Amino acid sequence: MEGIAALKTHYCEWLDGKDWDRWSALFTDDAVMQVGPDAASAVHGRSAIRRLLTRQLKQSKTKHVARNPEIEEEEPGRIRVVWEMTDRVETPLYLLEGAGFYEDRYVRTDDGWKIASVRLHRSKVELRPKSLIMRAILWMHKNDWLGRLSASADRTLGEALYVGLAPGQRP
Repeated sequence: MEGIAALKTHYCEWLDGKDWDRWSALFTDDAVMQVGPDAASAVHGRSAIRRLLTRQLKQSKTKHVARNPEIEEEEPGRIRVVWEMTDRVETPLYLLEGAGFYEDRYVRTDDGWKIASVRLHRSKVELRPKSLIMRAILWMHKNDWLGRLSASADRTLGEALYVGLAPGQRP
């Protein structure tokens, strides 16, 4: 478990520090990351995950915390861990504060434990716009206009704001 705890600590630390080389090295080549409810929008492959996060967090200050792991061995060399999580993402346009769970799967490789998949389950999201532009984007999203202008922007915003767990519910 110590190796897994250290790996998740590095995940949060290197993500927040934007140390993309070290952060992306924590994943298997075929890793999967899913944010939001739609498995079809999951990102496949270490390179694609890195591109997504570097683009999304380029101009942001972040703080990610994972704690209280629940560990389940699925088979030798493969484990599932559910972590309680909180995050804070501040950009020039908004401040997002969230809570929920990471549902991770890890595999033992010749190089040690690696992340095979990460799924974010949110139980809370607070988004505070810091600009008129962001208020307008949120209004367009809420009123189904953003999807007409940019389906990908609407989907990305919907995933960021998605709350899929009721209070007290766990993945």
